[in-house]
Amino acid sequence: MKDPTIGVVGTGHFASYFIAALRNGGHKGRIVLSPRSRTRAESIAREHGCELAQDNNHLLTAADWVLIAVRPEQLEAALAELALRPGQIVLSAVAGVSIAELRSRLGKTATIVRIMPSSYIAAMPDGLIPLFPGVSEVERILARAGTVMAFDSEEHFELSTTGACLSGWMYSFMDSLESWFVGKGFSPDQARLMVSGNIAGAVAHARASSGRSLRAVSDEIATDGTYTRAGLEVLRADGAEKPWEKALDTVFGKLE
Repeated sequence: MKDPTIGVVGTGHFASYFIAALRNGGHKGRIVLSPRSRTRAESIAREHGCELAQDNNHLLTAADWVLIAVRPEQLEAALAELALRPGQIVLSAVAGVSIAELRSRLGKTATIVRIMPSSYIAAMPDGLIPLFPGVSEVERILARAGTVMAFDSEEHFELSTTGACLSGWMYSFMDSLESWFVGKGFSPDQARLMVSGNIAGAVAHARASSGRSLRAVSDEIATDGTYTRAGLEVLRADGAEKPWEKALDTVFGKLE
């Protein structure tokens, strides 16, 4: 089955890591980039074997799928230049903009699939790619970039967008942990390996322990008298999870 030509409108950070993940997963299909941010688009084209369109008309003529990868405040300008032809599929990576809103601008018959992977998918082979609605051909291609999570409802897709913010918050959290180790004498490289290695290990163990609650996994490791238990009791007493829950509530509230 021939791979679709993907036209990309918006060549910022999202487009860069999404295209990198596709290429890292072995995707050889044609990818055509909008020339609007020419310097950035030229860089992505060189690095990932893409083509630079002459203009958006050229992109739309070439593309079977059109990926819209712009910020919400840039959407109106981007859509003003899109005149879809029958049969084209739109992949929307625009946070918080529903399929109904997009159809009101692109036409009621447009096939639209929302996606929202996080930046880490360029660095690992099985990063999550939330998607709604499920379309088998889209899932087949995107599976090259990571683990596709196709949702049955747009409400759950929006909830996954909230979850995707977790990775962005983790970098700041990990930075504070790294700084503690550096302050105690580790080199920055040692601190990075210590923090990222232990978090990655916990993630791998959590995935391997499906069917069991993570609280049970934690209590099994942090038994009475262990150093792990001593530190965990401090975290629980201080309600360390509460700010994270509040941050999730804040983002979800903005998406409702």
